This record gives sequence, structure tokens and C-alpha cells, in this order.
Amino acid sequence: MAQVIWNADIDVYNPSVMPLPVAKTIAWFLDVPDLLQFAKTSKNTYRAANDPQLWISKLKKMGLWQNGVEASREELAGSKFEWLDNPLTCCDKIYKIPKIAKFQILRIRRSLHRFYADLQSNLPYERLKLFKTFQSPQEQAKMLSNLLMYNAINPDETVGSMVGEKITDLMEIFENALLRELEIHYDIQDYERTSEFVTILVELKNEQTLIDFFLQKVCFDNDTTKFLNSEAFNVCKFFSAATNGDLIAQSDDEDDEDEEKEKPEPKWELNQEELDGFIYELASVFNEESRIIDLIFPQTIPMMYKVSEELISNQLQDVILLLISTSKERGLYFEMVTQLYVRLTHDFLDQLNPSVNVGESYIRLTRSLIDVSYESIAAEYLNEEKAVFKQRCSEKVSEWKDNVKQREHETTQNILKHVKAESKSDFLSSFKKVFTISGKDNEDSKEEEGDEKLNYSKIQAQAKILAENIKSLRRVFSPELTLNVLNDTKVSLARLSSFDDYTVAALRFDIYGVMQEEFISVIESITNDHLREGFERALKYLKDYNPRDVSLADDKRGTAIEPLVIFFEAINMADMIVQMIDIFYKEEIMQRKLTKHENSVLNPSLQSKKAAEALVDKYVADGLHIGIDVLFKEIESVFLSGLSDSDYNPPPSMAHDIPGPTKAAQHAVSILEDNIDLLVDCADKPIVEVFQQEVAERFFQAIVKCLKRSTISVGGAVTLISDLNLYYDFILTHVKSNKRMIFPLFQALKKVGSIYLIGGEDAKAIGQLISDLTKFNGIFSQEEIYEFVQRRADWPLIKKHVQKVMYGLSLIDCTIV
Repeated sequence: MAQVIWNADIDVYNPSVMPLPVAKTIAWFLDVPDLLQFAKTSKNTYRAANDPQLWISKLKKMGLWQNGVEASREELAGSKFEWLDNPLTCCDKIYKIPKIAKFQILRIRRSLHRFYADLQSNLPYERLKLFKTFQSPQEQAKMLSNLLMYNAINPDETVGSMVGEKITDLMEIFENALLRELEIHYDIQDYERTSEFVTILVELKNEQTLIDFFLQKVCFDNDTTKFLNSEAFNVCKFFSAATNGDLIAQSDDEDDEDEEKEKPEPKWELNQEELDGFIYELASVFNEESRIIDLIFPQTIPMMYKVSEELISNQLQDVILLLISTSKERGLYFEMVTQLYVRLTHDFLDQLNPSVNVGESYIRLTRSLIDVSYESIAAEYLNEEKAVFKQRCSEKVSEWKDNVKQREHETTQNILKHVKAESKSDFLSSFKKVFTISGKDNEDSKEEEGDEKLNYSKIQAQAKILAENIKSLRRVFSPELTLNVLNDTKVSLARLSSFDDYTVAALRFDIYGVMQEEFISVIESITNDHLREGFERALKYLKDYNPRDVSLADDKRGTAIEPLVIFFEAINMADMIVQMIDIFYKEEIMQRKLTKHENSVLNPSLQSKKAAEALVDKYVADGLHIGIDVLFKEIESVFLSGLSDSDYNPPPSMAHDIPGPTKAAQHAVSILEDNIDLLVDCADKPIVEVFQQEVAERFFQAIVKCLKRSTISVGGAVTLISDLNLYYDFILTHVKSNKRMIFPLFQALKKVGSIYLIGGEDAKAIGQLISDLTKFNGIFSQEEIYEFVQRRADWPLIKKHVQKVMYGLSLIDCTIV
């Protein structure tokens, strides 16, 4: 102990004798008794020894100041600080008030120093005052803890180190004894006494030893958790062979030869009862351990969380990996990964009882432990789900395409096998049928039923193939295929949505990304591999279609009606597929809230859906254009083959007959009637209007073309006007919109018809008519009117007179009035 030597010659009131900084430095290295003596030396030593910061530093070394409490002046005035006089409680409460820091240190020293001084001697442990004064383990543990804190303010490092080691040795011996007592009482399920020993160990600040000990007892030496031992885990009981007609048990009396036959691989399914039992047993273990821990441990030690962490992160994870690896071998990987996760995060958590030890966050923390343990499994599952889904989707679409090609190939081969060997006369006979129409009665048709009676020429075979291809347009799109693929997508998304509330944010983001990827993938597959290819095939068939060629297939007149009707049926199928995609998008993407930008370019799913819709719109427009071309190939074919020279230029004997519209005109109008309203009620109004306008304009062009190649007499003009009136009435009846653009065309045609009613003797009137363009609504130019006039049967006779009116009159033609 340091000695303070009193010198009577020291002037205690002279500050220069011992400067204050020197006094403070000395005070820092003095023990409490020496400080009290040092304070009497001089004014500066007094100030140094009573500096509140000096005493606060001692409380900090003991670890008491940091956990001290604030107090008001009134609260301190009524306090007697009686707990400071008890060696067991003197360190329990400290006020964080600088002015009374010295007071509190002195009171603590007075309570503990006699026991501390006893530790500096060489007395054996059993003779120490500590163990003689305090008998209970709780009090002894408390005293050891207090003395260890008190040792921290001993300025003598040698003595402090020696006493500290002695206290540490005593605490280690004491803790081992406590652990033995704790284990004994825990094993006999005396949880009340166990709790007492746990409390003592907590006071000794030995929480980690306590945690390690209890984890060993619960997780490794506990019979109730042995079912989580992966080495002894019976994984086979979680799988059962599917019982169906494909798996027939063999009887016991089968001969050896039959037994040696290779048995088919069984189809496996998850044993739901075993999974239920496993989850129930797991929850029971957690509930039992939680009950015991609540009886033993205070909330300051999160023992139940530690137990949960050990059981989930190690033992349960090993079992999960074993179940999943076995499920891969038995084709149940996706079902096992998702079902097991759902059961663990819902069924298991729902069965857990509240934990007082962990508190309200018990379920949330346990869920986090499960998710962290499942993270690598979920990440692998995402990659597998995405890859297998894309493969299955591609396989289904490819299978459909292969079936379509196979069906067409079989149809082609079935037709070609009936091609007969042709002689030259046979070929000419077949070729002639291109331009003729032959019909057969029902009896003839019945006689030719059966493939063995069919015989085609090569030209007939090709026409038959084209006809069958046209019919196959009805099957070029498959809503059933789309439904199957979307159902597969729905199942996959449902599995992925098992993880939609995953607590690991990064993985949850990846899950949403994979769900969007799958939707985009299936839309692109349907769009590119199904819709695009189907439309390309349909458009090719329409382009190749020729009614006169197809007539060879069935020995009857081909018509443009069937391919257009069939194509519009295909359009309806495509539109149905697009609507299915739209419904699926709203139900699966929007309702699951997989995207934050519903109507934005940042929403890839929406953009993919719009791309599919745009593709269909484009091909519909292309198809309508080609369909109109096909339609007017038929119209022009009717005009070419149906109109005879005598229709508009009858012989003199028939010049006064009024037969009405020609058969060709009636046939052309009939074809238009069957086609012009095809899109009504099955397409948007703007598309219908554009289609009807295009048909009307193309019909006008076809009529003009027909007129410019016909020879029309005055006698046939009535028939022509009947045809033109028929055309006008048809347009008036069927075209409901764009009337201002369509009607003037057919009104102008009717006025053109009047050109041919004028007799040849009135050539002057004809010439004046050509010059007056206002009569034709500005539809035709003078050159076009001149072309129409040239189609008059008497044109060679009146040409000179008409031109004279058009280009100028001679003096002979003038009359003086």
C-alpha cells in the first residue's frame, strides 16, 4: 500500500507546493484509503481526491456507471441508500449523479472490503469468510460476481491479478458444481430447482456456457429429437406407389419366368399422412421444449431461439435435404419442395404455442430461421422450375406442330396413293376438267365411297390436297393447346407463389422475376410458335387458293366463300387465344401483384401481352387483304366465264327482250352477300368498316374492268343497266358506313350505263356527254369515259362523229339560224 508521509513544513494553502494536475495524476494511482489521506495533504490534493470524475471512473471500471439510473433531487432526499450496506445488493443499483459517486464507492467498499481482503490471504477456499457467511449457492454466486467487479478498482495490478485469478477459479469450480446440480434436477424434471441454478449462472455472467449445455441436452441427448437424425430417418415412408390401373400386383402363384420379367417403374406420389405426422411431431417437440424453457430460463437469455436455430438450421435441414433428394429420384421434386415449405411455414407455425422466453416475435423469428435454412433449396428450385417449365411448354407446342404436319402429310399421302397411271388421253381428259363443270348425282357419289374406288389424276390430286389444306385452316389454331399450356403455367405459378411471402427479400425478388419470366416465356411461345406459324400457314393456303383449280378436287365449281369463311373462323380462334391470354394476365399477374407498373413500359408482362395482340392484328390485316384478293379472283372468274358476248350485245332477234340482270351479275352479288358481312359481330367496328369499304372499292374496280373488255350494244344496254342497278342496290343495302366514299362510285357506274342507251344517230349527244365530266361525279376522267364509249358495238360507225364533237366542228356541221 502506498504511504503518504506527512511533512509539517508543507504549506497546505500554497497552490504552488503541489500543482493540481500533478495531484490529479497521483490520485489516479491511489487506493481508496490512500485517497482519503491524500486529500488532507493540501488544497490541491483535496480538490484532486474529491474530483467527481475520479470516482466516476472507478464506477465505470466496475461496470456500474453505464447501467446506472437517473434520479431527481427529491428522490435522493428521501433515500437512505440502505442497499449499499448489504454486500449482496451493493452493486445492484447506482445513481448516475457525479456528486454522489464518491459516496457510493465508499459505501460499496465498506460492504465488500472485508471479504475482498480475505481473498488476498492464503486461506483455503472452505475457510474463506465468503463461504462461511453465505450458504446458499445464489448468495455465493452473487458475492463472487460483486467481488470480481470490486477487484477492477484495485490500483495494485499485482494484487488485482492474483485476486482476480482466485475469484475466476472459484467461479469456475462453482459453475461446474452448479452445472452438475442443474443437470441432475433437469434430468429428473425438477424444473423449479433447475430454474434456480440457471438464475445463479446468469448472475455469474456465464450465459454462453449455459446455452451450450442446454443445447447439448435438448438437441443431441434428447430422445424426442432423435426422429430428426438424418442417418436413422426413414425417408421411404413419405412416398407411396400410386394405385391405378397401370400398376397391377402380381399374384403369388406366378411362375419364375413371369417373376423374372422386368417390372414397370412405379409412379410415386407423396404420402400426405406421413407429412402431416412429421409436421405434427416437429411442432410437438418445439412446443414441449418451449414449455420447459419458459419454466427454466428468463427472457434475458433467448434460449428458445437458440434451440430453434440449432434444430432448424442443422438437424431439420438435413432431413429436408434428404426428403428433397429422394423426391428427385421419384419424380416428385417440385411437389416436395413447395409442399414441404408450405407445411413448415404455415402448418408447423400454426401449431406452435406462444413462447414467453422469446416473446411476441417467436413465430416471426422461427419463420426467418426456416427461410434462411431453405434459401439454397429455394434458389435451386427456382432455376429448376424455370428450366423445366420452358421445356414442357416448348414440348407441348412442338408436339402440336408435329401433329399438324403429320396430319397434313398423312392426308397428302392418302390422296397421292390413289393417283392413277395416266396415258396421254387421260391427262388431256383431266386437264380439260379445269375448264368444265361436271356433276354427279347422289347414287354416283355413293358408288365411289371407299378409298379403293378413288382414282385421281396428278392435277386432281394436287387440287384435292389444296382443298384439304383449306379445310385444315379450322384446326390451324388450338385454344385447347393454349388452355393446356396456360394451365401448366398456372400450376407452376401456384408452386412459385408458395414463396411469395419469403422473408429473404433478395430471393423474394427473384421469385417474382421468375414468375414474370414464365408468363413472358409462355406468351412468346404461343405467339411465335403457334399463332405466327398458324397465320403463316393460313396465309400461304389463301395465297395458293384458286377456285378453278380446287374444282378439280370434287368435280364441282370451286367458290371463294369457303376459304374466307374458314379463315375468319381461324381469326376467331386466334382472337379467343388472345382473350385467354388477357384473362390469364389479369388473374395471374395483376391479382398476384407481380408488377408495380401496371400500365408502363417497365411492365414486361404487359408488353409481351400487347406484342401478342399486335401480332394477331397484323396477321388479321394481312389475311383480310389476301382474303379480299381471293374473293375477287372468284368475282373476276365469274365475270370471265359467266358473261357471254351476247349478254350485253344480243343478236337483233333478241334485242327487244328484257331478261333482267345476267346470271354472272347475280352470281357475283351472291358471292359478295356471303362474304361482305363475315366480320360483323366477330371483329371490331373499324375493322368491319375498312373491310367493307375495301370490298366495295375492289368490286367497283372489277366492274369497270369488266366493262372495258365487254362489247355493249344499244339493245344490250338495258341488261347492263339492270346489272349496274343490281350492284348499286347491293351496295346500298350492305354498306352501312363510309357512304360518301362508296355510293358516288356506283352512282357514276349507273350514269356510265346510260352512255349505251343513246342511239348511234345521236353521236353528237354522246360526244357532249364525254366532254361533260360533271355528269359522272368527278369519278371518271375524260379518257376513261372515252374508253367506255369505245366499248359500244357501233363505235366504228360513230367514232368519226363523236370525235368531231369532242375536238371541234367543221363548217359543214354548222347551221345558220
